[in-house]
Amino acid sequence: MIRAADRRAAIPEHLRSWLFDPRSLSRRLTRACPHGFRVMPIEQGWRAPLASERRALALPVRERALIREVLLLCHDEPWVYARSVFPVHTLRGAQRRLAHLGTRPLGRVLFTTRGMHRSTVAVSAADCDASMLACCAAALGRTPLNAWKRESVFRCRGRALLVSEIFLEAFARG
Repeated sequence: MIRAADRRAAIPEHLRSWLFDPRSLSRRLTRACPHGFRVMPIEQGWRAPLASERRALALPVRERALIREVLLLCHDEPWVYARSVFPVHTLRGAQRRLAHLGTRPLGRVLFTTRGMHRSTVAVSAADCDASMLACCAAALGRTPLNAWKRESVFRCRGRALLVSEIFLEAFARG
């Protein structure tokens, strides 16, 4: 068994502060890429979540969720692939707006919503989750190499959503 400290040591040093940062990724990317950061929607629709996503959100096997996939670009180069899972019950009331983000960053909403809490960030090599890596590869048109994934559950008033982010090769060059 690999200890948590050993796993963290395997992460390239230039990525550690990004992967374990509890604040908004979109805000940090905006600062790192002034006048060049944007969100490019890939796909959004009601689908069955991946098995790992169902487990993270404690969803029944047949329950569908709104799944949003985007690329976070810096000067038109993909730095991060992001996949968000919104269960039906999460999108009620004031949280309905989460279903209509378009090119707006999800982080701007999550980190400004009163009562929103984030779970501990889970970090792993992206190839440890073959299903998620396949989704990323489909969005990019190729399989990313040496990519790292972080995942966290956000909760507000008993309603949860899952955000997974894969940090791509271009990010490391940035």
